[in-house]
Amino acid sequence: MPRARDPFRLALENIRDRAMRGVYAPGGSVVIIEEARRLGLSTTPVREALAWLCGEGLMERAPRAGYLAPRLDAALLRDRFWVRLRCLATSLDLTADLASPPAATPGAAGETAVRDLFDRLVRATGNRALVETFQRVDAQLRLLGDAEARVFADAVEEARALVRIETVGSRTQLLTAIDAYHRRRMENAAVIVLEVERGGPLPTGAG
Repeated sequence: MPRARDPFRLALENIRDRAMRGVYAPGGSVVIIEEARRLGLSTTPVREALAWLCGEGLMERAPRAGYLAPRLDAALLRDRFWVRLRCLATSLDLTADLASPPAATPGAAGETAVRDLFDRLVRATGNRALVETFQRVDAQLRLLGDAEARVFADAVEEARALVRIETVGSRTQLLTAIDAYHRRRMENAAVIVLEVERGGPLPTGAG
């Protein structure tokens, strides 16, 4: 990559990583000059990176000027889980005739293994539009990983069970498990949003 693009790439990768880790509060301002100072860059590559991340759904343009971390509400979260579920169901349908499923990433465990499973299922279709749609919504949902883990006390066991079904179960069983995984989160969308906002102890009553 040309050297002139290095500052942009640095800003893009750093801010994307921070966004994915939930560093920026939902709806909070992301101040260009502060990010530039933190990274030791001029404001231009930071502004370009933030504009790029708007296209990925990891940033939003503020109503007047500047950028915001994505705002979140329960209805939007439910919709995102639904879109990811449809991407995965479509992928299983399109790859029904494959002789064998794509190989899992060695050493992946827990939620990482689930994310890997979802990614492999979609990529196996070879459908670029489907992959792009999945990647965008999945990136937005990955922001919620820590909150999900606090809401669902059995998240690790749930992930293990889902990955095990891929190994020993049928495609119908896998689809049923993926559907249940997403619908559980759709039903608890409001609780997840609350947990994202407060970042506090495990809320009670999450089913």
